[in-house]
Amino acid sequence: MTKGSSSRIALLFVFCAPFFVGGIQTQTLKASALSPAIAQSQDQKAPDVRTFAGKVLSQNGERFILRDEANDVWYHLDDQQQAGKFAGKNVLVTGVLDGRTDTIKVREITEAKA
Repeated sequence: MTKGSSSRIALLFVFCAPFFVGGIQTQTLKASALSPAIAQSQDQKAPDVRTFAGKVLSQNGERFILRDEANDVWYHLDDQQQAGKFAGKNVLVTGVLDGRTDTIKVREITEAKA
């Protein structure tokens, strides 16, 4: 053996020996071990998906809204194309409400049963 090859074998042994002796071990990171930004995003809960009842109405002939007569409120709808299909109808809108803008991020709109 040459001097260079014996040092390569020694390095190989140093790096590979733990795998042969103890096997490969995996570690689970806890949120506290992660960076604060990652830990914070994991602590935030999933969006609150709700169902809203009301009538789809045209606002100024351009934008569709959901008017909830029972609670005397109205909401903007982010999916105008889907909302337009239900203009003038009583519907159930499933989605996530953005409280800052009173906009429902629509997941589904279905016609309400009479």
